[in-house]
Amino acid sequence: MTVEWHKMSALSLGRSIGTGEIDASELCDYFLERIKRIDTKHDIYLRTTPERARAEAAAAAERARQNLRLSPLDGVPISWKDLYDTDGDITSHGTKVLQERVATGDATVVERLTKAGLVCLGKTNQTEFAFSILGINSNYGTPANPFDDRVARLPGGSTSGGAVSVARGLAAAAIGSDTGGSVRVPSAWNGLTGLKTSFGLLPLDGVLGLSNSMDTVGPLTHDVADAAALFTALMGRYGAGNSHAPDLSGADPARLRLALPSNLVWQDLDPGVERAARGAIARLEAAGVTTVQAEIPEFDEVEALISHFGPFHAAECHALWHEFIEARPNFVYAPILERIRLGGKMQASTVEGAKQGLRKLAPALHVRIREVGVLAMPTIAISPPAIAELENDMEAWKAANLMTLRNTRLGNFLDCTALTLPCGKDDNGIPVGLMLLAPSGWEERLLRMASAIEPILCT
Repeated sequence: MTVEWHKMSALSLGRSIGTGEIDASELCDYFLERIKRIDTKHDIYLRTTPERARAEAAAAAERARQNLRLSPLDGVPISWKDLYDTDGDITSHGTKVLQERVATGDATVVERLTKAGLVCLGKTNQTEFAFSILGINSNYGTPANPFDDRVARLPGGSTSGGAVSVARGLAAAAIGSDTGGSVRVPSAWNGLTGLKTSFGLLPLDGVLGLSNSMDTVGPLTHDVADAAALFTALMGRYGAGNSHAPDLSGADPARLRLALPSNLVWQDLDPGVERAARGAIARLEAAGVTTVQAEIPEFDEVEALISHFGPFHAAECHALWHEFIEARPNFVYAPILERIRLGGKMQASTVEGAKQGLRKLAPALHVRIREVGVLAMPTIAISPPAIAELENDMEAWKAANLMTLRNTRLGNFLDCTALTLPCGKDDNGIPVGLMLLAPSGWEERLLRMASAIEPILCT
């Protein structure tokens, strides 16, 4: 019998460790061997942490034998985006500018997952400084989308390696970050579930930043149950006898209501994306989910605001990293370098004007969602282009980056939590995501709703 542990969900692996069917040490070695065999270009994992992984797995195996497990995910191997500090390891933010930077401790969220018993396999590739949604990394290579064997297509970013690590069975789940869609976009293009958490909900200590006003932590997983379990671990809720996965029951599709925005987010879709997303909505309606059309003026107002003031988060990125970048600018991919340098030219009044405008719009959107329902839309308007079409064409890169970001960045600008679910495939067989958008703090409500509609979308 062929062992295919890489096809199992994180919770399924955890249950099998708990029952003794799987030894956590053997599971760790299984994933490390797959990484060595499959990731030969080292463009999925920038570096693995085998010593740490094996030590954590051995401890998890011993806890399982003594029936002292720390959580439902105790012993499960996961990957971390290369902006999370892990003690004694290089954390380089996906750039050679920081390739000598060694962390002196674990990020707080890394500590929390370690205390829940999860096993750290290593650091995954990302866009430099997490400042692009496409996933191209000219220095370390770009991990190709695994759903096209003929054309090397974009994986989505900036959590590119994290998404591909899960989609290709090189980790049971991944932890990424989301500032404009960097969990949701790669999740959608790789057939995964991705959760964008509310800003400020999870600590960013030990996390290399892009924007101090929008960075968030989030998991990329095989399904909603795994996302909920990892969210619980990231919140630090496991331990002290609380070893149960969150309860996702109780959401009846016939009692759910989704609002489909009639402006912006359902417009100008690639035909394959539109077919898959519209088909998903039709299946939900057939299963009893109520859908309504709703004008969401805050979306248009955000677009106008950012068009007027510019990408203020570029100024935040410039403030964080300009000294490192300008010391070795030739190390940075040209489109990323240009975006960060643009931030250095922005005036403080411009940055604050954008932030004040968004602070007024966000509460208005939250009130509207409570009135019309959780918003549903395609996660990404387009299918992933070929890597070769963009990596040396700055204008094509800019156009694709903007269109890929269009729907997801609304949730970051408007202080929302959001979740993407696989809902079908486009004309090339690339996964398409359906995104649910809700007010800040609605994570558990959103996960329960997603759990109810997940089986319908998979039919």
